[in-house]
Amino acid sequence: MKAAVLALAVLPIVLGATYPLAESWNPLPFSRAAQLTIISGDVFWGKPSNQSLYYTTSKGTTILKVDNTSFVPYNDKRFAPKLLSKSAYGVGTVWVMDAVHMPYGCSVWPAFWTQGPNWPNGGEIDIVEGINQQQGNQIAVHAASGCTATPIGQTTGSLTQANCAGGAGASGCLFKDNNANSFGSAFAAAGGGVYVAELASDGIRVWFMSRSNVPSTLTASSSSIDTSTLGTPVASYSSSSCNIAQLFTPQTLTLTITLCGDWAGNAIQETCPALVSPQTCYTTYVINEPAQKYDNAYFEINYVNIYSSTKSNVTGSSASSAASGTGASRTQTVGTQQSGSAAAQSSRAAGKKRWEGMGVGWVVGVAVAGVAGGVAALF
Repeated sequence: MKAAVLALAVLPIVLGATYPLAESWNPLPFSRAAQLTIISGDVFWGKPSNQSLYYTTSKGTTILKVDNTSFVPYNDKRFAPKLLSKSAYGVGTVWVMDAVHMPYGCSVWPAFWTQGPNWPNGGEIDIVEGINQQQGNQIAVHAASGCTATPIGQTTGSLTQANCAGGAGASGCLFKDNNANSFGSAFAAAGGGVYVAELASDGIRVWFMSRSNVPSTLTASSSSIDTSTLGTPVASYSSSSCNIAQLFTPQTLTLTITLCGDWAGNAIQETCPALVSPQTCYTTYVINEPAQKYDNAYFEINYVNIYSSTKSNVTGSSASSAASGTGASRTQTVGTQQSGSAAAQSSRAAGKKRWEGMGVGWVVGVAVAGVAGGVAALF
């Protein structure tokens, strides 16, 4: 009896909850007209006629990609996508993305993340983020002062920065995913995988499952998700040292690809050839003919699901406020169905015109990425 009690005592505590499906995108509905949202950033705006950065393949997957065919003259930018959800979700929400390819390559900076209004005061969760030829995903939480990272039980990732303070230049509190398949070329080679993020009253958790480890219960058609069945998270942030309910307002889901910028540009020599003055990230990669530099700079997504009992509709103005500190910009483009790989599709340079339309689902856009990492908007 005593041995049995001791055995039970060392078992890990399984935390989690069951959440109902709130929204599902399979494929992502960027082909609908959507509410335009304009935020600050070093960008130009694209016309709806630039359809080759967002499209649905014959397999039913969604492609979001950097322009990999256009000549870009000096002082101009290169087109790149960004999506934002038109609904925001608060505590009691799980976000799921199933993808078969993530953007990677020198100067490339993709992210799948959530953000509250009046950044960083509303909080931010970087579910997937990385740069250049980085191996392994980096997960981060940004919040107002008074938030530090304390793991909830065990994690498979490594906590590398405990201070979650947000704001310009702040890295937030960071976990490094030790699974090389969680990002970049290794992610694609393994057939992709599934990312899951939970915003709960007791904390924030992020999981990653490589394709061969995705459970059969986790599919686009799943009507609910039980996070207690997902195993040990890669990262977790306890509410014991970060007041989740106070610091994390309803979150807008965001998907971006940026080029260069403060992180990818300044750290490029860590995984890419070193730049020799007067070369910069911008002059080396963004401008002129792209050659094959951006052939892998694309998302290919099977589906995105949101499970939640809390929902706050986001208007154009509030969505703009949610991203006001990110250096991103949003317009909309209309998607079409195309066949073939993302690398083989041409990307037409769109005109620099601001425009808007109305609809439901996602805020969709195309913008130009360059020195400051300007991007576009999606969901």
